[in-house]
Amino acid sequence: MDPQSAGQRILRNDTVINVAALLQEPIGATRSYHFVINSFPLDDDLVARDLTGHLRLTRVSDALLAAIDGTTSIELECQRCLNQFALPVTLGFDEQFRIAYDVKRGTEIASEIEGIDERPEINESHELDFVEPMRQELILALPMRPVCGPDCPGPPPFTTGDDDEDEAIDSFAALAALLEQDDQK
Repeated sequence: MDPQSAGQRILRNDTVINVAALLQEPIGATRSYHFVINSFPLDDDLVARDLTGHLRLTRVSDALLAAIDGTTSIELECQRCLNQFALPVTLGFDEQFRIAYDVKRGTEIASEIEGIDERPEINESHELDFVEPMRQELILALPMRPVCGPDCPGPPPFTTGDDDEDEAIDSFAALAALLEQDDQK
C-alpha cells in the first residue's frame, strides 16, 4: 500500500461527503479522499471522462477548506479540422465550504456577511458536495479555441458537390482568389 494513500477514503462516482465527524474536531483536523468518477457532466454536450484525483479537507474556524487536484480528459471538437479529440486536463484548486448548520444542535448558523458570502455551504445533513466547484474549475481550464495539436490537418477541403469533379478545392486558395478579385475592383 502506498504510504501517501494510507488513511485515505475512496469515493467512486460520488461527490458528496458526510463531514459531521470532522466538524466536531478541533481546527486543523483533516480528512483525505481519493476520488474516481467515470463520467462527469460539465454542460449539455460536454463530459469529462475518467476523472481521478485527491481531496483533502481541513477544518478551519467557520468552514472546511477543500484542496482538490485531479486529472481527466474531455472530448472536444477541434476548431481547425472539426475532428473530435480527447483533451487531457489537470486541475488543482482550493475552495472553502461554509459551515451553515451547527453540528450538535442542528440549528442554522447566520453568516456574518449575509448576502455577500458566496462560498458553497455544507447542508443541514452535514454533507459537503464538491461537484459544482469542480465543474466550474474544469470549464475554466478548457481552451477558448481547442485545437487537436500541432499536427492538426487544418480545415477540411472544400468540394463543389459535383460528382464529375473529383478534385477538391483548397479553401484557402479559394478565399485568396476572392480577395484578389476584390483588390482589382
